[in-house]
Amino acid sequence: MNLRDLFGSGRFWMYFWTGTGVVMAVWGVATILWLLDSVRNLNVMTVVGLWLVVAAGFQATLAMRKADTEDPL
Repeated sequence: MNLRDLFGSGRFWMYFWTGTGVVMAVWGVATILWLLDSVRNLNVMTVVGLWLVVAAGFQATLAMRKADTEDPL
């Protein structure tokens, strides 16, 4: 499987976003329980959140390309 097939696969994105959601949920609970006073942790969460927004935009763009019947993806 090449990268084009991988990134065009709905199954890959479902696993990716499910795994990402689980990691972020655990991190969020850990922040509430133990790390709420940690400015570094909150800063890192913000940066990771921004990275996830970019990844979501990338995935949404791929989904739009896949929906276009004239696009070779």
